[in-house]
Amino acid sequence: MNSLQTLNNNNNFEVQQNLYFTLSENKYAVPLKNVVEVMKLPALDYPQRLPNNIIGVLKFNNININILDIRFYLDVPVTKYSVNNKLIVVKTDESIFGIIADNIENILDFENSKIERLPFVSDNRIIDALYHIEEQTVSILNMYALEQVLRKNSESKSGVDIKSLFPTDETSIEIFNSRAKYLITKLNNSVAQTAFVNDKFVTFALNETSYCINLKYVKEVTNRTNIIQLPCAPDYIEGLMTVRGDFITVINFKKFLNLSNTEYSQKPKVIIIDSEQYKIGFLVDEIFEIADIPEELIENRKTSIDDSFISSEIIRGNDIQLLINMDKVLSDEKMFIDED
Repeated sequence: MNSLQTLNNNNNFEVQQNLYFTLSENKYAVPLKNVVEVMKLPALDYPQRLPNNIIGVLKFNNININILDIRFYLDVPVTKYSVNNKLIVVKTDESIFGIIADNIENILDFENSKIERLPFVSDNRIIDALYHIEEQTVSILNMYALEQVLRKNSESKSGVDIKSLFPTDETSIEIFNSRAKYLITKLNNSVAQTAFVNDKFVTFALNETSYCINLKYVKEVTNRTNIIQLPCAPDYIEGLMTVRGDFITVINFKKFLNLSNTEYSQKPKVIIIDSEQYKIGFLVDEIFEIADIPEELIENRKTSIDDSFISSEIIRGNDIQLLINMDKVLSDEKMFIDED
């Protein structure tokens, strides 16, 4: 029997995992090791003495964290926010704060040898390096500089009324408030005690259902591009695609999980698995977020679905997610092909 794995390339370069996001059509990245959680933008508070460099304050479990919009420091026009905006909660050694984003694109490995360091970087320069992905340039945020911005309360000199950037219609306000309420009630423990140890999960869509897998299984997330069909392969094998020189076997996750509707969205994503044994990726409709999910939610909520690949039904606010048992997926007989 031959496994679905493709041959490993003997690349010895060091890599750094990054969360890659967009804001005003520009591409940015933060080191994944600094990411605490990714969520849909909730309602923010606006204290009377809000510093000019802060767009709001979020009650994140038991502490208040400041929220930044990096465009105020990059001479980029700031557009109005909506319920579609995302929030990336990040940490340094001494601080936790939030960065607003338009969309979360991928989790990517950046080769350290290919990171372009910018000259004359100061402590206040929030971008200190660039990375080129095909024809796109990604700006890598300097977490230390962002922390200094927060500490110094430096003025952005934007002259923008921050509150005017947020929608005022009842539907949007209700959505924002609902998200904020969920954040307040989801955990009893302080974020200061849990942010550094909680398991992180990637949540995604297959058809109209939300699923999640532990981030430890994920190498990166990328777009579905130029898949080469494999003759005589099982129907759940989409084919091969190349990612920075590696051949990745792409699996139709819907067919693998025996879902009834196997059609995909117009812009599906591929979750590439972090494994020494396999070079595979699972095709999904959409990536939602990276989230901390407390262990008690996973252990205490068993699913009623008769499916060995689903280990738990997780309820987070108004969202229900099915936790995929990746150990069973990766050890399933469909991960192997008979030579005959």
